Amino acid sequence: MVFIAVYKNRCTGCGSCVSTCQNQVLAIEDGSCQVVRKENCRYCMDCVASCDFDAIKVFV
Repeated sequence: MVFIAVYKNRCTGCGSCVSTCQNQVLAIEDGSCQVVRKENCRYCMDCVASCDFDAIKVFV
């Protein structure tokens, strides 16, 4: 099971994680990143690598 943590206090809502994710797991809603399709996550960690603010962690 995968767990994706988005730290709202660190997220700026820039959208780099959303545009990087090829599986549409994330979306910007209400000004910050939200996990919208956790079941699509393939553990590639591209969203983590794309975030300059260390706002996303993926736990497998």
